[in-house]
Amino acid sequence: MKIDFGDVFASGIGWLVKQLLLFLASIWLGCTMGGAALAAGRLSKGWSFDGDLLLYSPALLLSIWIIPNVCFLGASIYWFVRNETNTLLACGILAGVEALICVAGRTGWLYGWLPLSIAWVTCVVLIVMMATGLWFLRQWQLNRWAMELEGLKAENAMRRAELKAQFGTDSAGVDETGIS
Repeated sequence: MKIDFGDVFASGIGWLVKQLLLFLASIWLGCTMGGAALAAGRLSKGWSFDGDLLLYSPALLLSIWIIPNVCFLGASIYWFVRNETNTLLACGILAGVEALICVAGRTGWLYGWLPLSIAWVTCVVLIVMMATGLWFLRQWQLNRWAMELEGLKAENAMRRAELKAQFGTDSAGVDETGIS
């Protein structure tokens, strides 16, 4: 069988584009969570809701925290490109850290302990909610994969029984008890 280099190249580029989009979506999600936390803090002070804060939320990263954030994003890019299994974990960690950086960089907008504490508590609650959702998504994936494996095991057992009936010998994959 010949290797189709076009197909291999396209799937590799597709995977890289998918990882890049997940990376950017995680940053945007984290910035939006940070913007929502800042909006909650501002609302507690009696200010009006600023919907634009959620639209331009990635601009919240432009603060004094940009230098550590650039270092973290560099390490995250390496993790996203080199990592092939824990994409949900990487997305969750990236979004959570970006939310914390957004709130930490813009705490000067919030005057007083009440708006500040409401912003931080809201940020932590949003991060926990996102982590819980990602955990449920991972569990759903594991359950789906487990059901597919059980179906394959059942098909293999039926095929082994057919081979035993047809040829009278046990096929590979059967242990000494006859149960795989």
